[in-house]
This record gives sequence, C-alpha cells and structure tokens, in this order.
Amino acid sequence: MPNLLITSILSYFFRNYLINVSLLYESKPNYVEVYTYFPFMDRSTCKANNVRLINAYNGTWAKPLATNIFPNKLTDFQNCSLTVAVWDSPPYLSYYPNRSGFAQLGSFEGDMLVELAKKLNFSMELVEPANDEQRGRYLENGSLTGALQLLHDHMADLSLGCFRYTVERCALLTGALPYYQTWQIFGAQLTGQTYSSLEIFTFPFDAGTWFGLLFSLQLILLLAYIVYHRSKDSALAHIMIGYPRPRSPLINAYSLFLGIAVQRTPRTNFARFVLIMWIIYGYVMRSAYQSFLYQLLQTDLYRTPPQTVFELIKAGYSLVMTPSTLRTVNVAPLIRSGRIPIILNNSSYEWKTYEMVEQIGGKLAGVSPKDYLTYYVMSKGERGAFYVLPDRFFAHHITIYFPKHSYLIDRFNFLLMQLRSEGLIDYWAEKYLDVSYFDPVAAVDNDALDLDDLGGLFLMYLALVALATLVFLAELLWGRWGWTM
Repeated sequence: MPNLLITSILSYFFRNYLINVSLLYESKPNYVEVYTYFPFMDRSTCKANNVRLINAYNGTWAKPLATNIFPNKLTDFQNCSLTVAVWDSPPYLSYYPNRSGFAQLGSFEGDMLVELAKKLNFSMELVEPANDEQRGRYLENGSLTGALQLLHDHMADLSLGCFRYTVERCALLTGALPYYQTWQIFGAQLTGQTYSSLEIFTFPFDAGTWFGLLFSLQLILLLAYIVYHRSKDSALAHIMIGYPRPRSPLINAYSLFLGIAVQRTPRTNFARFVLIMWIIYGYVMRSAYQSFLYQLLQTDLYRTPPQTVFELIKAGYSLVMTPSTLRTVNVAPLIRSGRIPIILNNSSYEWKTYEMVEQIGGKLAGVSPKDYLTYYVMSKGERGAFYVLPDRFFAHHITIYFPKHSYLIDRFNFLLMQLRSEGLIDYWAEKYLDVSYFDPVAAVDNDALDLDDLGGLFLMYLALVALATLVFLAELLWGRWGWTM
C-alpha cells in the first residue's frame, strides 16, 4: 500500500511535467525514506513514472543531502525516443521520409537537432503533421491544427522548423530560448527591370553631360561653318585657317571627334591649337563614354528598384506571400487597408513565393523571412537576381516548442545557449545560407557620368579655347605689325 501511494503521488507530478520533486515518506518512527521518479531509465521504461528510493534518514542521511535531494535526471536519456514533429522547410529543416520508414534530417536546424540527440543520448521518432499543416494554427472555434495540436495534446515532445517565437504560441506551448534571428523582407526581382538597348546606349552620360557635349559639338561646327564661308573675302579668316582653306571642315570636325584622321594639317598656329584642343577633347570624352558603355554591356544593369514600401505602392507593385506570412504582416496598416494588391502563394514552401515572382513577372515583390530568399537564389544559382528593400520588418526569433511546462525545457535551453555561445548554430546557418548571393541593403549602383565627373574635361576644353584665342590674337597683331612694316 505505501508503495502504491508513493507511485500515485509521483505519478501526478509526472503527468504535470514537474520533474524536480522528491517525496519524503516516514516508513517507521525516526526513519524517513526519500523517493523520486526518473522519466528515462532504459528503453523498456522510457517516459515513464520510474519510482526509485534515492536517500534515507535514520538520525543521519545515508547520502549527502545537498547533492542528492534533487538528482539531475536529464543528463542522459538512455537512448529513449522523443517524438519530434517535423516537416520539410528548407533551409531551416529538411525532412526526407521514404517508403521503408527511414527518415533523414538536413539543413541547419536538422544538424542542430542531431547534435542535441548525441549530447542527450536520445533517439528520435519523427512525425509529420497531417494534411501538410506544418506549424498549425489556433482556429476561431478554439481548436488547433498541425504541430500546435500535436504538442498541446502531448502527442509530440518537441517541434522545430522555422518556428517563430510569439506570444500567442507561448500561451499554448512552452518555447525554448530563441537561438536564431531573421527578418521579414520585401524582395523585388532586379532582372525584370532591365534597361532597353537604346537606354543603355544613352546611359553613360546624364542629361546635363549630354547637353554640354552637344553644345560644344554644335559650337565648333558653327564656328567651322562661319569661318569656311567667310574665308573667301575675309583677311581675318585667312589668318585663322590659312590658305588654301581646308576642304569639308564640318566633316573634319565630326571625324576628329570620332577619332578619324584628317588628310591635311592646318597651316596657322591658331587652327592647329583648335585642332589639338578638339582632338584631346574628343579623345577623353570618347574614351569615357566607350569604357563606361563597355562596363555596362559586360555587367547586368537594372533600374533603381523601390527603396521603401511607400515607393512600392507608388510604383504599382503587388506583393506575393503565403497565407501564414500574410497573417504575420497584416498588422501593418498599409497591407491591412488593402492599399497593396496581394497574390497568395498557397504552397507550404515559402521559397516558392520568389518562384512565382519570376514566373508571373512584372511589378511584383515577394514577402517572406530573409533566409527563404537566400535559399531560393542559392538553389537556382541566381546571384544578384533579387533586391531586398533596406527596411527590416518583423524580426523573427526562431525557437523549439515543447508542450506547456515540459520538463525538457531547462535542459534544452542550457544546451542551446551552449551551442550558440560556441558559434555552432551560426556555423550551421552559414553552411546552408550564403548571404553573398544578394546584397540585403542596396543594389549595385551604376550612376551615369555627370558634370561633376567630367567637369575637369570641360574646364580643359575651355582652357584650350582660351589658349587658342590668345594665339589667334597674337597672330592677328603680328599680321598687322608685319603689314605695317
């Protein structure tokens, strides 16, 4: 009878996940026995109320009370099996079941779970939530689905797979300390915003530079035209261009600017200075244009994407996301008010959001945790195909969930923080997530050359014009002085 009573009392604590409990039973006068239960003893008594006598008092304690009253029961699970609710959710967790019943885990949370199993010496019984419900939901009628239901009904001991730490879930379950963090992001496709060939042809210079270039070209052509037609009856024109006058001066001006040689060199110093000035000016300007154009043709050039959600709205973008992501971001007024059209990705895979963005095309932006975009561009080998808006929305703190008040929580928290402090969790995450596949802050910026970039060239042009003018004045004075003499 006493043994049955002790077992019954400890069974109550076992059912309510109270593991640090010891029962003192006075079996006879001045003799006290201390009992507790061990949930993991061997494979035949796993997750059971295994009652054991751990100490006794008969004037003195048989074993030191300080180290024995609450023995550590979770250092070794004796290869007992824990039921883990899992699903395929790369890059966080990859789940590979097959017909033989053997299942394999992968991705960085899978590696972490395997390491926890080694440290605690437990085996795993993997179960997948029915109907592809994955994490599950708390429905309006009060019922639960997916992993939430399995944990709440004690049909699973733990669950993970990009499980976000939330107040709503913690009201139903017990979450471990978050061990990884990511963000909700807006990813727009860059490759759908390319420039046309004509736009690339004019891209190297901005509008102000093109205006300055055309103005200088028209100015030199106008001067060439005036001087050429005035050279028949103007002594001043003869001093400027010499005699005989050049043939086709307008064509020569175009030729020199494009780097084509002229057949006859001018005789006067003024004309030679103008020629040198125009050759240098044309060479530098042409080199700047050709080199930038070559760089643009060798690399991908995209239009500057929207930088904020407000710019997404103004540009007429639509958002693609899963229903679970929509429930997360629906707290944002701009989305809740319906100001941005929403296209739902009804697949259970978050990364398929970006597959839809590419397949549909146009002004679309995917919404998901950042790591799903990283995984997608890695798996497709599309480095730089997407641009992420600089703003970070809705931080995601990733955790493992257990049934409410599970006695496993303290031991798992200790090991998770140990793995995190050793850098192993970050190592596993970086192993499966190469963030170099996209720039999470800004896209590559190929700004056109403007007047600030080419200001030195225009100053050199004006300096040479001034020098040529001084030479012309000197020749003019010399001609008059020579005639006078």
